Amino acid sequence: MTRWLSSTLAAALLLAGCSQGLPEAPGELIASDKKRVEEPTASTEDLASLASGNTDFGVALYQQVKKPGENVFFSPFSISQAFAMVYAGARGNTEQQMRQALHFTLPQERLHPAMNALDLALSGRAEQVGDQKQPPPELRVVNATWAQKGYTLEPAFLDVLAQHYGAGIRGVDFQREPESIRSQINDWVEAHTNDRIQELLPEGSVKSDTRLALVNALYFKGAWSSTFPTQLTQSGAFHLLGGEQQQVQMMHRSDSTPRKRGDGFNALALPYVGKAFRMLLIVPDAGRFEEIEGRLSASFLDSVRAEMQSEYLALGIPKFKLEGEVPLTGALQTLGMVDAFGSEADLSGITTQERLAITSARHKAFISVDETGTEAAAATGITIGPVSQPESIIVNRPFLFLIEDVETKTVLFLGRVVKP
Repeated sequence: MTRWLSSTLAAALLLAGCSQGLPEAPGELIASDKKRVEEPTASTEDLASLASGNTDFGVALYQQVKKPGENVFFSPFSISQAFAMVYAGARGNTEQQMRQALHFTLPQERLHPAMNALDLALSGRAEQVGDQKQPPPELRVVNATWAQKGYTLEPAFLDVLAQHYGAGIRGVDFQREPESIRSQINDWVEAHTNDRIQELLPEGSVKSDTRLALVNALYFKGAWSSTFPTQLTQSGAFHLLGGEQQQVQMMHRSDSTPRKRGDGFNALALPYVGKAFRMLLIVPDAGRFEEIEGRLSASFLDSVRAEMQSEYLALGIPKFKLEGEVPLTGALQTLGMVDAFGSEADLSGITTQERLAITSARHKAFISVDETGTEAAAATGITIGPVSQPESIIVNRPFLFLIEDVETKTVLFLGRVVKP
């Protein structure tokens, strides 16, 4: 039996990760009667498999979206979280293609509890302060989902969202107010990313026939465990891939730093306060950037992490700020996730009321690195609507017709109809 969305609240469910004072998602909260599983059953092996698959997905997407001479920055975790919610309703070939493209190595009954366990673990990680002199890192992971009021959704789909993603369904009227709802969703994303991610859903991405919108917002802010003294920051040369030089503001410090000297690269780890989070830098030697870039994978990074040792280094890295959008649809289709975006989509685990497909997938990210630490934010938005209908041609005026032999092209009959 399906469950109807209506103006009556089925249950109240708090969105996971919402910090006090941040606005709730717009719309009336309508959700499964199941509560979020606060202690999900997920083995250490499942968590390792999920993290490894997420890394390999991130690398595969990175290879798809990189462009010569341009920076790249995005959040594999945010994208995986948002698409995992859609994946809960995928069936048949659509499910298989999503599993392949997103590197979901676990079956659905283990994937979603593992996602929940990882999300809860990350949310609690910032509490490992370890240094009372500086504020602990802030990590905010929030999922939210909106659906057309009165739309039929499968109970099992609602249960997965409630139990493992902390996401209740917000009932809204896409049919009458698509632009207003789009604006409200964007405002919600901005609020949960400290205004770093703006206009996630562009004009026209939410339409009157939109049935669902699923969003993940991710925000991180952390101070370096060992800061870079501002008085040591000075202009320095940054060597570009083409051989040119660019002047940048280079930060400097001398301290004990985890490092691995590998074949053709240096790897450096810069911990944040509490050392629960860190930035990992892979710096290829001159002339070997593409080679090392091509070696990126979960196993490569595991080998780097395993062999790092602390050394006292005079370290210099540039201050930088990046922001931009990653085109998801084409990249995911290239990675094998084709059906979900077209007429062959099978999202019958979401609803059996009509055929649905993903109509848009947007991702934006921001990062700022300076002497004190790092601020980073990302958001992923997915809209879902009816499968596109084929172009309609109605033969409602006079026409010519013929019957022919295909191979020889012999016209056996020829005529016209001007008055059926």
